[in-house]
Amino acid sequence: MAARTDLARLAAAALPLASGLALCLAAAPRDVVASPSDEEILGADDGWKIESVDLLTAFFDQDGLGYQSQAGPVGGPGSEEAWILEPWLEVVIRQSARVRHEVTIPVDVVSAASPDALDAVSTASRLNESAGFEVRSAIDVSEADRLTTRAAFHWEEPLSSGTLGAGWQRSVADDNATIAVTGNLTVDGFDMRDQQGDKIRQSARETTNANLTVSQLLSPTTVIDGSYGVTWQHGTLAQTWNAVPVAGAGATREVFPRDRLRHALTGRIAQHVPPTRSTIKVWYRYYRDDFGLSAHTVDVTGYQYLVPWLYLRGGYRFHRQSAVDFYTDAMDHLPVVGEPRTADSDLARFDAHELSLGAVLLPDGAPRALRRFSIIAEVGRYHRTNDLTMNIVTVGLGRRF
Repeated sequence: MAARTDLARLAAAALPLASGLALCLAAAPRDVVASPSDEEILGADDGWKIESVDLLTAFFDQDGLGYQSQAGPVGGPGSEEAWILEPWLEVVIRQSARVRHEVTIPVDVVSAASPDALDAVSTASRLNESAGFEVRSAIDVSEADRLTTRAAFHWEEPLSSGTLGAGWQRSVADDNATIAVTGNLTVDGFDMRDQQGDKIRQSARETTNANLTVSQLLSPTTVIDGSYGVTWQHGTLAQTWNAVPVAGAGATREVFPRDRLRHALTGRIAQHVPPTRSTIKVWYRYYRDDFGLSAHTVDVTGYQYLVPWLYLRGGYRFHRQSAVDFYTDAMDHLPVVGEPRTADSDLARFDAHELSLGAVLLPDGAPRALRRFSIIAEVGRYHRTNDLTMNIVTVGLGRRF
């Protein structure tokens, strides 16, 4: 469902988490720095304290049609009408001067027909819920090196998953550049169900991901970064209950290959203009996988400070993708057993446009009554050329300690 992908991306943009897992690849020669002791790293005598608590709530109002939806005629597109509410809690905990933990708890409440697989016929308007729990830890093992770990769990109907990751990051060139490799392993377990909502069997899939990231400070006001990511998935990749129309025969179920290899290249430049207190960031991503889907995404975001503790943020995002090789919304024959097929509109050819505008209040320098708080308010509009639109409202409140 498109809303879930965009919701995760929006939440990550509004409440940035730690930059992920890393493994050092190379580094320029540096002065020798004595390694800290275990007690210095773990901070046995420093005590634990909460640095900040942030609560973000995003609301999506979605409308459109898609062949994967069960809320429609057999063989035809069904309603993608939905609303999604996601409270997103983040707590930052400082264990010591060198150790920091971020705990994130997202909760989804979805009112929609298409994800309601357990009783797709009689309860298309029921609510679906999901919840997650994630802990990211960063340990500065030296002046240049940072060890990171990640553990996460997610549950939704009818799926549960767990993720583990660890890595290393190094600052080089007098802290003007960083090089990192990130990695994650996710295992999903779920109930396979048919188009009537009946359970077929238990199934699973595994996802392994690795990323190389490089950033460079070009000047006091200019930063560039880029990354390459590769992801391999294995197991049951289809939704299993999604319908694929067949001419003269109603519909059949969705079938995917059992392996998928995905590649993504990204690049970004950020430029600050001191005289006007403005910043602009331009981001590009190229994606390709062995299902035949390729995509280009361009994101331009501008930031304008009104006062030192308040700025406006506006953005435009354009996305264009091809369809997977086996996409169809009108099969002209009964499928061969095992033949890959999908009518999921998320895997079709389309263009997407998203506009957003928001305001962010920072605690530093704010009036005394607001000095320990951060506040965000943002609205957005998302439109896709294959009949999907979303109106997005995001509000957030943070407390610094």
